[in-house]
Amino acid sequence: MIKKETHTLGMSSNQGTSFLFGHDEQINFLLDRIKTSQIPNAWLFHGPMGVGKASLALNVGKVLSNINFSKKNNVMYISEEDIRSPKTTVNINNVFYCRRRWDEKKKLFQKYISIEDIRELTKKFSLSSTDNSYKVCIVDTTEDLNISASNSLLKILEEPPKNTLFILVSNNQQSILPTILSRCQKVVFQRLNKKDLRDICTSFVKGNQFDQSIDASAVTSCDGSVRKLLNFLDKDYIKIFNSMKTLLLDLPNLNKRKAITLLSGNKDYLSSNDPDKSAFGILLRLLSSLAKKEITLNTDTNFFNDDIALIAAHLYSQISLLRYESLEYNLESKKAVLLALNTIELAFAKHKKK
Repeated sequence: MIKKETHTLGMSSNQGTSFLFGHDEQINFLLDRIKTSQIPNAWLFHGPMGVGKASLALNVGKVLSNINFSKKNNVMYISEEDIRSPKTTVNINNVFYCRRRWDEKKKLFQKYISIEDIRELTKKFSLSSTDNSYKVCIVDTTEDLNISASNSLLKILEEPPKNTLFILVSNNQQSILPTILSRCQKVVFQRLNKKDLRDICTSFVKGNQFDQSIDASAVTSCDGSVRKLLNFLDKDYIKIFNSMKTLLLDLPNLNKRKAITLLSGNKDYLSSNDPDKSAFGILLRLLSSLAKKEITLNTDTNFFNDDIALIAAHLYSQISLLRYESLEYNLESKKAVLLALNTIELAFAKHKKK
């Protein structure tokens, strides 16, 4: 699907303006390449999910799609502020956003970006720009390309049209064809630090979009991800998250029936394919916090803290795999979540000190 898109991960919005926080090194690198006319045919924005890669890609697209590169002085005045908070809107004739199509019948995104999407993109890129600005295509995420689409994209990257830029967003570059990777200049992203996350919280509080009372818990448990942080804007999510946290911290005594009842009463969370805003996403976030010793079990007589962290870290890998398999093989959501809860309970029961 090729469309104009507005992403706001990593951004705060206050009185109609947006600002992208963090990623100083990456933004300065991109700014230098733009101002020195060293823009490649393709950038690979690679890093953890939900840290603002696609948001920054869209900002770069906004800037490049509105600059007449026949006048060199135009690029000299681009600033870091322009990249973090572009004053221009997207030139819809020059910026294309490519992602999986939405299946209206099934109410979910299709598994892959198809070759039809890439062919549509090729047609749009074949139309030369009339104002000497860049045509920018954002592929989010690149690992969603099926084999045919990947090969079709590779052909474009091998012989790219003039003044075109692909920004390939990736959470897992190992899933991308090596021949595509070899034609990209990599820009590696890290998780946002707590200062950047607090700045985002502060900005939302000032805009009356964030509850000051959840600031600390949001920053602590979001694992450097803005996507996870923004879930705390949803009061229903906060309620479910805290309820699941209370249940999980009673391990090894886990009330699975109560957990399933809680999630069944909020089916959007039980069956959601959102990697964060779902039952699996909540469980993984809590396991991550246990592994990092950010939270601990209510019982301190049966486990050492190091034991809890190791068990949680191992479970994080197991539950991540289970989530993947449940989506890949279309497992019934309730059964898949119950299996995850059984796995967690059993792991802690086995390691309980006698």
